[in-house]
Amino acid sequence: MNTDKELFRKGLVLFAARDFSGAAGCFTDALLENPENVNYYYYRGVCYQETGAAGEAISDYTSALSRSPSAYPIRYNRADLFLQAGDLEKARKDFEEILSDAGKDDPHWSALAYLGRGLIRLEEGEIEEAIIDLTAAEDLARLDGDKLLLARIGDELEKSGF
Repeated sequence: MNTDKELFRKGLVLFAARDFSGAAGCFTDALLENPENVNYYYYRGVCYQETGAAGEAISDYTSALSRSPSAYPIRYNRADLFLQAGDLEKARKDFEEILSDAGKDDPHWSALAYLGRGLIRLEEGEIEEAIIDLTAAEDLARLDGDKLLLARIGDELEKSGF
């Protein structure tokens, strides 16, 4: 009989090989053995997200966040899915939760949250507020030395006509 940790490790191997369906099955089995483990929900949520099962991913991220509310990667992934689905209010709430918790202590996640909230504000026509958020995202990404995030911010600005 496999323990939850063995099932999780097997899932991680499949995850690394980008076999998201197989990995999700392992994480599901691990959750049957230990339904309180945040990582099992998170990784299964990522698998669902990668296979286009957004509703299931949101459900797993929500379960993970109920166990670990300050997990920025989980909250960011859920916010991003809400944003993609057009649920701007739920996305904004998650981005603002990250900003409230992470602050300047974690420039990477704060930059991503400012970017997300800035995109929402653009969508809602709040141009001045959007510019403030997008500038904050850019400043934090630069402070963090995150060139990939800086490029993403530039891409988002270009798509938005800025």
